[in-house]
Amino acid sequence: MLQIFTSLQCFATLLAMGAVYVYTPLIIVLIAIACTQFDKLKAAILDIRQQHITRHLGQEDEHDHTTANCDLQVKLKECIRHHQDIIE
Repeated sequence: MLQIFTSLQCFATLLAMGAVYVYTPLIIVLIAIACTQFDKLKAAILDIRQQHITRHLGQEDEHDHTTANCDLQVKLKECIRHHQDIIE
């Protein structure tokens, strides 16, 4: 009976060590990857904003505005898809 109890304790200890030494670094790596992806998304949004502001400074033609707005919408949709990919 004592051997069974000792074997179960060893098995439980191995499982606990596996959880600590395997899952913790895995979680840390996954969080780091997600943070990096959010940084890339933030940079893309700031780039879109900067491009949109500089385009509208010198434009007076309405056709140019509609073209710029279409480009802006396409880029924003790409950012939304990227965000959804990060969340999944």
